[in-house]
Amino acid sequence: MAVYRFKVAFEDDEDVSREIDIKSSQHFEDFHNIIVQSIGFDNKHNASFYISDDRWHKGDEITLRPLEQDEIDSRKKADLAPKKQMNKCKLLSLIDDPHQKFVYVYDLKTGWTFLVELMKIVPDDEKASYPKCTKSIGESPKQYKTNNVAPVVDDDDLEDDDEKGKLIDSIAYTATEAEDTALLEGEEGEEETAEENDDLAVNDFEEGEEEASAESFEED
Repeated sequence: MAVYRFKVAFEDDEDVSREIDIKSSQHFEDFHNIIVQSIGFDNKHNASFYISDDRWHKGDEITLRPLEQDEIDSRKKADLAPKKQMNKCKLLSLIDDPHQKFVYVYDLKTGWTFLVELMKIVPDDEKASYPKCTKSIGESPKQYKTNNVAPVVDDDDLEDDDEKGKLIDSIAYTATEAEDTALLEGEEGEEETAEENDDLAVNDFEEGEEEASAESFEED
């Protein structure tokens, strides 16, 4: 049985790619599963393969899950209804080019898009388990982009935060008040010391004048 080797690359960054070996008799659902596994994404969303030409134009669609009736109706109107389903479609039935190309889209809402190209046919290793990823180049981007959203605060937590805030404000106010008191006492102490020094200076001056007057009187 033939084994296909495909290169699967991110459309937005072709430097990030995987090489995958899969048997020609396996289904597109097997191909889908190994792609998702090899890039580290979950397997919670719908996906589709599109037969592609050499310029990566999408052709017929092979979908993973059956579509809802309203979606089928809307696609039929635009002549876009998928004609095949992955679990019922083998790879060999759609490979008619030695460099067959597919466009693979995972999570149709987010639109992760991959360029899939058949590289060559390799010998079947009877001891190997297929499909398998044989080569990994580059680190895959994160599947889900984080949003900088403020966390939801519980009312009880808010009350606790309020109490903590009040306590912190109270401590800060007490510390400030203590600093102001110490500063005021220091200023008052300096003023009292200055007044005492002034009084001493006046007394010394007066005593000096009295002594000088007495000496002058004795000389006369």
